[in-house]
Amino acid sequence: MVWPGYEGTLTDFGWGFLGEIKKQVKQRIDMSRHFEKILPADDFLVFAGAARIGTHDDHYGMPKWPACVDAAIRRLRGEDEEFWHARGDLMTRIGSAPAPVTADLEATRRLLLESPWELGAGNLGWSAWNPILRSPSPTP
Repeated sequence: MVWPGYEGTLTDFGWGFLGEIKKQVKQRIDMSRHFEKILPADDFLVFAGAARIGTHDDHYGMPKWPACVDAAIRRLRGEDEEFWHARGDLMTRIGSAPAPVTADLEATRRLLLESPWELGAGNLGWSAWNPILRSPSPTP
């Protein structure tokens, strides 16, 4: 498509920068495909995840996960005013928590700590990119 107000396309104007991004993405994909083909499945998973090892300790099974779950339950109860002040607009756009999540918050807490998959894909999907499960802010 022709870029509005100009004679060229976005690709024409941004080819250098956009071309470099495209090349880098292709190289990363090709490298991943290469290692996926030559490594056993378990080794490939370690290779693929190695860059993230040690950088995120706030997911299920990691040291900060219980604090994240406790923070989420407090937030769902409306007890974290700082969170709602900072993230209220985003949470409004995301939408209310699914009824099965809020129906019994203690049961939700137990499931998140022990077996989050039992909450179901739809309920977990609501929190996937949602800041509700983010680690609580450190206290000064």
